Amino acid sequence: MSSGSAMEPNWKPLENRLGAPRCAGFMFMGRMNGINLYKHGISRSYLRLDDDGNCYAAGKPGFYLPADFEQELSKLEKLLKSLGATLETSYDESFMAQKREALRQHGVSLLTIQVEPDEVTIH
Repeated sequence: MSSGSAMEPNWKPLENRLGAPRCAGFMFMGRMNGINLYKHGISRSYLRLDDDGNCYAAGKPGFYLPADFEQELSKLEKLLKSLGATLETSYDESFMAQKREALRQHGVSLLTIQVEPDEVTIH
């Protein structure tokens, strides 16, 4: 098995629940135990949906519990609002540049490291 094999993102459950324009800030982080993990780039929080759109919350590490989608979405939207963003706000280079500039203006300097992984074969 090669660790270099890519997992195809499954956007359908999230797009079915939110509509494509409201998925602008999400990253597909993978799939665990049949649940698609969607991380919001701005809030750094997750929505977890199975292929049918059922929602889950994190339990013990590696375990997920059924959750109410509307409650999870409400928590995310409140957090985004506190950050001056919405579900329609893109987490893109422009947003990240604005965030870096705001931090710089407050005296926070950032060091960015980009890692280029090598392909590894595990036997």
